Amino acid sequence: MDNKQLFKNLKALEDASFPKYCSKCKTEFANEQDYIQNTIPCTATSGLSASTDDKGRAFVKLKRQCRCGQPILDHFSDRRDVSRQGELRRQAFEKVIQSLLKKGLSREQARKELLNYMNHKKSSILEKMGIFNR
Repeated sequence: MDNKQLFKNLKALEDASFPKYCSKCKTEFANEQDYIQNTIPCTATSGLSASTDDKGRAFVKLKRQCRCGQPILDHFSDRRDVSRQGELRRQAFEKVIQSLLKKGLSREQARKELLNYMNHKKSSILEKMGIFNR
């Protein structure tokens, strides 16, 4: 798998939970960056809060406000997403891991570097390989 395909798979992984839509004005948020840049915080705080579902599983909510005033939530679960989108994210993640293994990284190192990239952190190993530059 070449770097272009690797980037394509990573992009699929990042965007699997999007697009999101405002239920009031129907504005579409194509990805997480679009969601953050084109919404505003609902309060003076970060908008992050912890919660649990009806089965006691923990997750984090990020509450933002659409420009029309409608609150929009994004959820980040501590548990595996068993939806179709969750499965697609896992498949995309594994494709990227496999390509990094072929480039000589151990599974643990590939996972760590990929998670760094996904969390918008620097990955000097991937940059040296010419794969990702932040």
